[in-house]
Amino acid sequence: MGNRFPTGGKRVTIGDVAALAGVSKGTVSKFLGDGDYYIAEETRARIAAAVAELDFQPNAIAQGLVRRRTQTVGVIVASIANPVYPEMIAGIQAVLEERGFTLIIGSSEGRPEREAGIVRSMRQRQVDGIVMASVTMRDGEVAALVGDGLDVVLASRNLARGDLVDAVVVDNVAGARAAVEHLAGHGHTRIAHVAGPQDVVPFTQRRQAYCDAVSDAGLDADPDLVTVAEASTLEAGADAVRRLLALPEPPTAVFVGSDGMAIGALEHCARAGVVVPRDLAVVGFDNIWVGRMPGISLTTVDSHARDVGTRAAHRLLSRIEARWEGRSSPPPRPAAAETTVLPAELVVRGTCGCASDVPLRALAPSS
Repeated sequence: MGNRFPTGGKRVTIGDVAALAGVSKGTVSKFLGDGDYYIAEETRARIAAAVAELDFQPNAIAQGLVRRRTQTVGVIVASIANPVYPEMIAGIQAVLEERGFTLIIGSSEGRPEREAGIVRSMRQRQVDGIVMASVTMRDGEVAALVGDGLDVVLASRNLARGDLVDAVVVDNVAGARAAVEHLAGHGHTRIAHVAGPQDVVPFTQRRQAYCDAVSDAGLDADPDLVTVAEASTLEAGADAVRRLLALPEPPTAVFVGSDGMAIGALEHCARAGVVVPRDLAVVGFDNIWVGRMPGISLTTVDSHARDVGTRAAHRLLSRIEARWEGRSSPPPRPAAAETTVLPAELVVRGTCGCASDVPLRALAPSS
């Protein structure tokens, strides 16, 4: 007997499944949902067979409206063009897919109004939570999202107040200090710093750690050796190093607040005839894949982007489950916010003046 429910050119509905299984649409809906409903095993088997025969694909949006969960998570990054974020997203996605969640990605390009628009759009789509790797919003704005029932975890970002929202970060202070101390170990005394935008907490932490390390080592603390970039891009890094090299007494080494800016600095040096590391030693921060390539061999601090993404995703899912388990509406936030700090690791390659790559060296966490 032919299939009385042809699927070609016609969308299969829950009514089709119910008719083939010989049950009500309500029973099929309960079978497809995640509620604790009793359905006889023989009935379950008939419904499952009908779903398979018809290749029925449940409407995820409709199911989400019923359950008040959509099995979707938003991820907001500062710039999808920055190689550090695809690595982080890969870590997030691996965790979410294993748990049956779908990922929605937004790129703010460092613009507060765009980030706010992305958050609004994700909330309209009723995401179950957001991993934010781009935070231009003020502390109070992020706290308001959490207070309004949205689970949020920050990845490679943190707020000035650590008790507002969960965060997973690398030890920016220990990493920055290690970069400066390594350059000082090569005999450099005029070590410059290209800082990222100072409305981003990790960049402010790296800048302060640089200043402290310079002071502690008795190095030249000339304020002209610190330049703040408006964005953490190749172009911003190139322009910052151009200004540093134009000083009456230019630096002999530079610690750059991100690998993206560091690659831009290397590009400028190549165009200007500045030989790295002979004329200028360079250390970055992030350990993006571009810096690992032969011919670039960037000494850097590993920000553990994939591990940060993995841990942030696990933390967000634990928040979601704790908030929703056994309930049809969200209860108050279940526990105090936590900040997970991963140890910094210095990756020594060629741009600092070392002859060859060496294995990663774990650093003591900052106090």
